Amino acid sequence: MKGKLSTVSLLSTLLISGSAVYAQNSIKQDAPTSQNSKVYSIVKRLDNYTRPITFTPTKAVPVNGAITENIVTSTQTILNKEAMFLKKGVVKPEGEDNFSVWETTSDEGGAAHVQTAPNPLTYYAAGSASSLLTQVERAIVVLGLDVKDVKVESKIFFRWSDAMSAKWSGYTDKVVSNILIKSDESPEKINKMKKLALQAWAVGEGLANKTTIDAKILINADTWAGLQPNTGKVGSPVSIDNGFKISDVTSDIKFETMKVEKDTTVDMHNFPKTLVFPEIAIAESAHVASRPYLHKIRAKSLTQNYATWELYTDDSRGYNGVDKAPTSRDYFSIGTSYCLMSQLTAAKMYFLGQGVNIDNYRVEHQFNYQQDNFMTPSMNGHLDKVITRISVTSQAQKDTLVKYAKQALSMCFAGEGIQNETQMQTTVYLNGKIVK
Repeated sequence: MKGKLSTVSLLSTLLISGSAVYAQNSIKQDAPTSQNSKVYSIVKRLDNYTRPITFTPTKAVPVNGAITENIVTSTQTILNKEAMFLKKGVVKPEGEDNFSVWETTSDEGGAAHVQTAPNPLTYYAAGSASSLLTQVERAIVVLGLDVKDVKVESKIFFRWSDAMSAKWSGYTDKVVSNILIKSDESPEKINKMKKLALQAWAVGEGLANKTTIDAKILINADTWAGLQPNTGKVGSPVSIDNGFKISDVTSDIKFETMKVEKDTTVDMHNFPKTLVFPEIAIAESAHVASRPYLHKIRAKSLTQNYATWELYTDDSRGYNGVDKAPTSRDYFSIGTSYCLMSQLTAAKMYFLGQGVNIDNYRVEHQFNYQQDNFMTPSMNGHLDKVITRISVTSQAQKDTLVKYAKQALSMCFAGEGIQNETQMQTTVYLNGKIVK
């Protein structure tokens, strides 16, 4: 590298303007194992499933009318000089024959780069909002309510603290969820529905309470079994599966119940130590009778050069036919993995500024969700445990590489939201009025 940028200058410019600075300062991408550049989809169904190789996935045995969803993910980078945060991941509910394996892609935006795929926290927010809508719809069925329409408006506040320092940390500060109901049912019945939906919302429970995290860092110990990163790009924002469009870029979101802030912009020459930004999402039914828990989600990071994405989720457990899209928990889980991957990329540049080169890295996860007494008035959802594995390859000293991985872990907004207690604010609007 000719010359050397300061750590702050390098990171702030990387995060905001991305590829331009990467090229200007001759920072080399890791060499791909193949010279063939691959074109990826936003969301793609896979016929074959390569399970995580850093741990053995397990399927919890449900008891007493419970259902379990043990979501496993595997991620890796996609080498692209114009999109340095581009990555792909595979996600699947372990031991579930009626849910498909899906490959997704993720990207970040910046002052000189419009994102080519949803960013990690867009998947995270979309999955959270859709998962809540699923529980609301199930509670409506369980309680036998007559509801004309229902949707969820969500805003999640994320924060970076002590950026560009050894104390650099990421936080999920607050999750605001507004449930919009059109119905002639009484406020008392709607409140009963809200209580049941919230107690069944395993993703929400995982955010609201501390969750056990089994985290391990593997240094030069991964076989990488065919998982070396290759060059590639995303061909189109549109993904179509079996004639059904499951991803696209859409128009900006307008809330009925909340203000939508202007996109955050950051001065690359004066990167703030604290950076707060929201992620917004709207989840509503796709109105497909054969898949009653198929949802259309619109989500966006309120950040410069980040697109508004339309994604579909399918939580239609127990219904006949092929699933039309990943589940809401698939998106929430892979969003967490992608968030950690983005922080590993940013931390790589931070450590490069200190003379430490990281060759390769990837993330694998397992999320153990459970819902007791499924489809009964005593439904109860919880996130019991998360397995996190970070694999790093480098010639640097082992203690330095462990420090690098721990730095990325501390920077990950999504993981912090699960590991610690997050403020949750949920309000129900019945025919436009707040239900007390």
